[in-house]
Amino acid sequence: MRTQLTYDHLAAVRAYLPELDRALVPSAQRRRQWNQRELTPEQRDRMNAQAVAEREAKERNLTQGLKALGDAPAPMNLSVFDARTLIMVSVAELEEAVCDKLGLSTLPGSTADTITRLIGLLDRISLHDDLMDHVHAEAARLRQTARAVLGEAEPVVRLTARCIHCRSLSLRAYPERATIACVDPTCRCDDQDCPCQREEPWRHVWPYERWPWLAANLRDQIGVAP
Repeated sequence: MRTQLTYDHLAAVRAYLPELDRALVPSAQRRRQWNQRELTPEQRDRMNAQAVAEREAKERNLTQGLKALGDAPAPMNLSVFDARTLIMVSVAELEEAVCDKLGLSTLPGSTADTITRLIGLLDRISLHDDLMDHVHAEAARLRQTARAVLGEAEPVVRLTARCIHCRSLSLRAYPERATIACVDPTCRCDDQDCPCQREEPWRHVWPYERWPWLAANLRDQIGVAP
């Protein structure tokens, strides 16, 4: 299951790349100038340089007590720029870690090309638990980064079963994380070592791997298949 989830995360990040490219430009400029699905390398480099120069100028002005005049729209969405840069750097670092572990050499290409190569190596990566944990965590993090900056909500499934601790209809499944959580903030169990007993309590969370156990302990109908 984890290999499939990692594949889903990486494939989603790859699919988000052209959306991030389009989101770099304000909608009015995008409709007028950038009708192609992806920016060319020359356009991307020019916009990156422009964004860096504008950020440096803004920081210099702020240190001197100067503020921007008027409310002119920014030529680039800097939050998208930062997220896109983070994804590009993280994917490159992830490939380096995988190649180092598997005795391979990194190859030139775009971020999408690198992700495609990582997907092709998942069967080999899965043979190394520590490497698989790292790739899975990074893929999930980058997917959440892209989704958040593009304004998309994480999919959540409301279950019809009651929580085994608080008995409320508060169980939610998070398919992308392969977890089930009780979202009732008052939910507590009898285990004094459980994080729910802390001053700032944590929610009860179960991985999908424990779903057979959950199914056996929940009396109501389960809202998703085990």
